[in-house]
Amino acid sequence: MISKKPTIYIIDGLNFVRSFLFKGISDKEEQASHELILWLEDLTHTELIGSTFRVIFDGTFRNISQRNCQNVDAIFTEEITADELILEQASFLHRQGQRVSVITSDRELAQSLREQKIKTISCAKFFSDFSV
Repeated sequence: MISKKPTIYIIDGLNFVRSFLFKGISDKEEQASHELILWLEDLTHTELIGSTFRVIFDGTFRNISQRNCQNVDAIFTEEITADELILEQASFLHRQGQRVSVITSDRELAQSLREQKIKTISCAKFFSDFSV
């Protein structure tokens, strides 16, 4: 079971959206990304009160949220990969003593994070713990 203590969650956005989890929800990546953002925002008002999410996507900006989500940031990378930015942000937050967890199913990224003692959660595990 995932802890419900306030945490900064960093999510590998496209990795999560492209996983089998959202294929049944939407055929379009942009719509699935939008649904992910809204679902996460709802979690910060229910099961994960006090937590925040940084959803990091590869590529240029896309308007995936139609409402202002105060506890969820969608971040788009252009000059570096999402994996590089996730590793950089998670490492920084961890060194600062912040409670941080990374949600990804990318094995190489997860291994790099675990080597730094940063908690990782698979997309499937996170989704199954909090989906209705």
